[in-house]
Amino acid sequence: MAFFDIQTRWPCYKRMIMHADFRLDGISYDRDSLLSFSHELCNAKNEYQIELGLFLLEWLSDSPDIILQTSGSTGKPTEIIAQKSMLTASAMTTINTLGLLPTQKALLCLPVRYIAAKMMLIRALLAGLWIDVVKPSSTPSPSANTYDFTAMTPHQLGNSIADLNRFKQVIVGGAPVDEHLRRAVKGHTSTIYATFGMTETYSHVALQNLSRGEEHYAAVAQVKFSKQGDNLVIHAPHIGIEKLITTDCVDLISSTKFVWKGRSDFVINSGGIKLHPEQIEKQLSSVIATPFFVFGLPDQQLGESLSIVFEGHIPDKAQSMILKLETLRKFEFPKNYFVLSKFVRLNGKIQRKLTLQSIDFHEVQ
Repeated sequence: MAFFDIQTRWPCYKRMIMHADFRLDGISYDRDSLLSFSHELCNAKNEYQIELGLFLLEWLSDSPDIILQTSGSTGKPTEIIAQKSMLTASAMTTINTLGLLPTQKALLCLPVRYIAAKMMLIRALLAGLWIDVVKPSSTPSPSANTYDFTAMTPHQLGNSIADLNRFKQVIVGGAPVDEHLRRAVKGHTSTIYATFGMTETYSHVALQNLSRGEEHYAAVAQVKFSKQGDNLVIHAPHIGIEKLITTDCVDLISSTKFVWKGRSDFVINSGGIKLHPEQIEKQLSSVIATPFFVFGLPDQQLGESLSIVFEGHIPDKAQSMILKLETLRKFEFPKNYFVLSKFVRLNGKIQRKLTLQSIDFHEVQ
C-alpha cells in the first residue's frame, strides 16, 4: 500500500503503526509487548518515563486522533487534537528528507510532553530506528558512542559542541539559534539543521542547513509558502493545512524559500521604522553572551525607543561593544539599558511580555 493511501484509511494503517526493526533503549518490541511496557512506564518514578509511557499508549490506541500541547511561546499553552495520519505524514516527510533508515540509531533527549519529542518517537516507530531515551537535560548524556539522528534545543546544542562528532544529523528547534552558535557549527562535519515549524504543523515544514551557513529556510516535501502582508502563510496539504497564516515576518525568496525576520507581535515601531527584535538580537549576540533581549519602550517622540534588558548583570563594557558593531544600522542601537535578576521562562523559552512586567522603567541604566 502506498504511503499516502493510508492517510484516510486509519483502520488499515493501525496494523502498520510500528516497523519490525524498531527498538527502544536496545530492546525489540512488537505492538503487544510495547503496550505492556508502556503500562509499566506509567508507574515509573521518573516523570520523563511516565510521559513516555502515556504517549506510547495514546499512539498505539485505536483512536485516530491524539492530543498535542502547544509550547506557549506565542501565548498561553493550549491543547489541540491532531489526526494520527497527519502526524504520520509529517514523520514520513522527515524520514524521506533526511534519508533515515531501519536500524539507524537515534537519541531522544527532549520532554515527551511536547511535539518535538513525540515526533522523534513516531519517526523511530515508522522508520524502524533504534532509539535511546535519556532524561531531558540542558546537557544531554548519550548512552551510545554515536548516533545517526537526534533533535535538540539551541541550548542543548550549545552545550554539546564538544560531542557533536557523535551525531551524524541534528535538527535544532524551539528557539532562534544565536550568532555564537551559528559560528560554532558552521562547517562542522555533522549535518545540523535549524527547523521552522510549530505544534500546529506537526513539527517542521522547513529546514536551514547551519553546517553550510545557510541564512534561508527551504521547504520540505510538498510545502509551499506565500505572504499575507508581512506574515508568512504555510500551505502543506499533505498534513491537512491548506492555508495557515503565521505571526512570523519573512522575506519571501520563492514559494519554497524564505528568510525569517521575527514575530510580528514583537515588532517595534520606532519613529515609523519597524524593527524586528530577533534580527537585532542575532547581531548583538555576536558580542554578548549574557542572556538578554530587546524591546520597545514607550517614547513620546518615537512612539517606542529600542531598549535592552539583561539577565543577572550588565556585561562589562556592554555599551561600548554594542556601539562598535558595524552590522547594526544607526536606529538599531539600544537607547536604554535594564537589568533583571531573572527572566520569566516557560519550557526554557524567555517570556518577553511577562518578563517586562517586572521592570521598573524609572530605573533606566
